[in-house]
Amino acid sequence: MLSNIEKKLKQIAKINSLTKAEKNLLWAKIENNLKQNQFSTFFNLNPKFAFASIMATILIIGSAATVAASNNAKPGDVLYTVDLAVEKVQLAFTRGKNKDILRVQFAQERLDEARMVLAFAESDNDSDITSTTSTEQRKPSFQRIKKANNALNVALENLEKTKSIFEKKGNAVATVAINGIIGELTELAEEHVADLDDFEVEIKNNGKTKTEINNFRNNLKIKFNLNFNNNNQKGAQGLEKVAVCHIPSDNPDNAHTIVIARAAVQSHLDHGDTLGSCGGGDQNAASTPDTTAPVISNISSSVATNTADIIWNTDELSNSKAWYSTTTPIVLGSSLSVESTTLVASHAVSLSNLNASTTYYFIIGSTDSSGNQATSIEYSFTTLVPDTTAPVISNISSSVATNTAEINWDTDEGSDSVVWYSTTTPLIISGNTLFVDSSSLVTTHNISLSGLNASTTYYFIVSSLDSFGNQATSIEFSFTTF
Repeated sequence: MLSNIEKKLKQIAKINSLTKAEKNLLWAKIENNLKQNQFSTFFNLNPKFAFASIMATILIIGSAATVAASNNAKPGDVLYTVDLAVEKVQLAFTRGKNKDILRVQFAQERLDEARMVLAFAESDNDSDITSTTSTEQRKPSFQRIKKANNALNVALENLEKTKSIFEKKGNAVATVAINGIIGELTELAEEHVADLDDFEVEIKNNGKTKTEINNFRNNLKIKFNLNFNNNNQKGAQGLEKVAVCHIPSDNPDNAHTIVIARAAVQSHLDHGDTLGSCGGGDQNAASTPDTTAPVISNISSSVATNTADIIWNTDELSNSKAWYSTTTPIVLGSSLSVESTTLVASHAVSLSNLNASTTYYFIIGSTDSSGNQATSIEYSFTTLVPDTTAPVISNISSSVATNTAEINWDTDEGSDSVVWYSTTTPLIISGNTLFVDSSSLVTTHNISLSGLNASTTYYFIVSSLDSFGNQATSIEFSFTTF
């Protein structure tokens, strides 16, 4: 995929050749962004400059080999911004549901990157920090912790931006997925805060370093809304907390108690940690066994032609399962089912490969960490009739200035927005034609074109694709800038 993207970038840059003045401006922007270690500015440029800038920068730093290497980069690494730039290019070349799938994939990468950075920080085997008061001699350990703190903040910022995009689009399933990833990242932050507590205790006679560590800890507590101690086991999110004795694999003598969400307990036990505090006794275990099943509520379904999303809530962390069939009553042992073992309070499962215009019956179930299971009564939904009709485009208009233009049109159903434009006619739509698009499914469309030449006639075509893949394309129109 990366080689295809680079090939497209080269084609675009070749066809949209730059004038000498444009080249000077372009290289000035590239040099400035390299100095600041930022790539985001490129994506705010005129498309002609943006794609050429990305391509030129990638080629300067090492071309395809650099792009491949950057895929393993982590926050704080030199090539990390290249990795983010390549992801933005991938999103730019992706449309429809595939773009949302990519966003979830990139969100999972942010979590994995943070996990790798934290694992590296915890595996520090540098000289004993308790044996010296020299800040310089402790620098490797401190720098790793600083990098881990930065990785958590970078990951959270990216995940919250992605979640905001899904919420605006009304994609409930993707939003639930991102919430789950943010929950896992929060668990990492909680563990890191506990490690910071231990690190601060071990530091002797260096007030400056202790202050910096304390600032890291407070920053994470604020950013991740952390608020727990031995007497408050509910936390800021209202999720049940459990104490475990964390035993680092590389330093078992440094076992220490941490407080985590119940959803993360099994993962810690699998890695050698033990339930309860290191001092003995389980401070967080219930005084009596948990024999109460989760309470299921707010069951709903979101239905399409061949898919359906089933959503519900529980009053405690539990897994998610849905049994479904075209016959009623449903027999759980012999019906099709979809399951997620992740313990959550907001549940979502997706059913795929369904028949169109068909009634399906379903039962959902949730089992908590103590093995108590709750199942719902039987519900039903009917999949939609296949949509084979393209959107109807109408009311196309343009609002023109010296170097910009606004293109507006309407459709009779929710669909995305694309405008292809050129100074030559007839306009031929291809991978090399300039375009601006929006993946939001709307009926009132507005696309802004920028970086246009003054006193120039531009030709344009608009297009809209609905959620079923039916596309409508207009005839060619034109406007002349002032």
